[in-house]
Amino acid sequence: MKKLILGALVLLGFISCAISQSVKKAPDFTLVDLQGKKISLSSFKGKVVVLNFWASWCPPCKAEIPDFVKTYEKYKDRELVIIGLAVNSKENDVRALVKQYNITYIVAMDDGSAEAAYGPITGVPTTFIIDKEGNLLPGGKKIGMFKDGELEKVVEPLLK
Repeated sequence: MKKLILGALVLLGFISCAISQSVKKAPDFTLVDLQGKKISLSSFKGKVVVLNFWASWCPPCKAEIPDFVKTYEKYKDRELVIIGLAVNSKENDVRALVKQYNITYIVAMDDGSAEAAYGPITGVPTTFIIDKEGNLLPGGKKIGMFKDGELEKVVEPLLK
């Protein structure tokens, strides 16, 4: 009986090690959003975060913005945060797009620190999904645009 219990404890130890290795904490960063407010990823613990690297000159990036706005507006009261990090873009161009697309979620200019932490970012848009505990979802990185309704299907189950 002692051998059985010891074996079970060892097996549980291996399982917990394997699980902890598959869970990866999302790298923290601190930037200033377009309103001049300091934002840190760690301040959103307890919320589902969609971290979207995009560029003002990128047609697929612009094409997914209306769906991101719609999804954010639908779920913002259920602890959804979307952060759009503009890369390789001019701030004036980003501000113009925020106005044009009526972007209501957080938008910041990446100074290179977030891209370095999550990169290399080899193409835009690149989006990361981060759970309420601040973990990157396994398979939660998408290079390329979300099609209409796709983001909602990803985040809705995480908000329960």
